[in-house]
Amino acid sequence: MERTGEESDFGHGGTRQCGKNSYRSRDSRRFEPFWVHFTVGYFQSTIFNLCLDLFQKTPGCSPHSGILQSGHEAGKVRGDYFDLGGGKRIRGIWKNYYSESHGVVFVVDSTDVQRIQETRETMAEVLQHPRISGKPVLVLANKQDKDGALAEADIIENLSLEKLVNENKCLCQIEPCSAVLGYGKKLDKSIKKGLNWLLHNIAKDYEAITERVLRDTAEQRALEEQDKKERAERVRRIREER
Repeated sequence: MERTGEESDFGHGGTRQCGKNSYRSRDSRRFEPFWVHFTVGYFQSTIFNLCLDLFQKTPGCSPHSGILQSGHEAGKVRGDYFDLGGGKRIRGIWKNYYSESHGVVFVVDSTDVQRIQETRETMAEVLQHPRISGKPVLVLANKQDKDGALAEADIIENLSLEKLVNENKCLCQIEPCSAVLGYGKKLDKSIKKGLNWLLHNIAKDYEAITERVLRDTAEQRALEEQDKKERAERVRRIREER
């Protein structure tokens, strides 16, 4: 198992409070897409953050129940990403964004042993989706600075990670890390390494992934438009019946 001038989109996944805000910025209202500094080639990146942590255990980070967006430019590189809340009530909207994603980042709480099964099930549901399956996956095993954090091998085993990525034909890399070590130049080197790996693998298969993204996005927009028309028609009929 492998630590397993264009536009690329990412999905970044998780279930509640996994500390993903810590590795972006100390200010939870400001999001810095730091990975643009490590790209090769020229990319415009859209990142979807889905945090696989079920407890509120990271100081200074709040669980999200909505969508936050920000952007950053560095030369010819632009990074845009969406932070999708990890609460159960909002996970249902994740699938609305899969079509736009070139890759996936999962942030996992390495200390949350009690709910590792729910984390595994959530990851499986995401990776099995036809608009995600086959895209490169980065797993950031966060909170390695905490007592009781699972080691890399234990996380792979408990998440059945090798089985999941092989079944869904996803290249995968796992990086044990500690997001609270800092941000910007002080960012954990493992996070930088992982994001660089993700960008390299997206770049290698960029044309095929982009063709898929464009097709899936067009299909999803058509479905959304059809749903909008059907809802409008139902409302019209209800009003007429009154």
